[in-house]
Amino acid sequence: MSRTKYLAVGSGGGVLGYVVGKLTGGDLKSLLSQVLDGIFTFLHEQGAYASFAIVMATGFVMLSVWCIRLLVDGKQKEIDRIAEQRDKFQQLFLDQWQSTEKGGKKK
Repeated sequence: MSRTKYLAVGSGGGVLGYVVGKLTGGDLKSLLSQVLDGIFTFLHEQGAYASFAIVMATGFVMLSVWCIRLLVDGKQKEIDRIAEQRDKFQQLFLDQWQSTEKGGKKK
């Protein structure tokens, strides 16, 4: 990504954070109410079967993402544990190598 894109993303996040920080509880409640009303209106216009399919597909996607993240986090913890053990053994080897090197340079 170019420097311009990083700047745009960073400033966009800052502007969004500033706007959300300036909203009061009533504003957030009103905004959430409008979003939910819009979603329910959209689902009502689609019909019962399409609404059911949309809701189930959305729920399945969320469940899938959660399961994949759970698997990835477990694998990452195992990788971190193995890397920590490797680093311990590597440090033992380096300590042994440094001590024999210092002992071999005696005059």
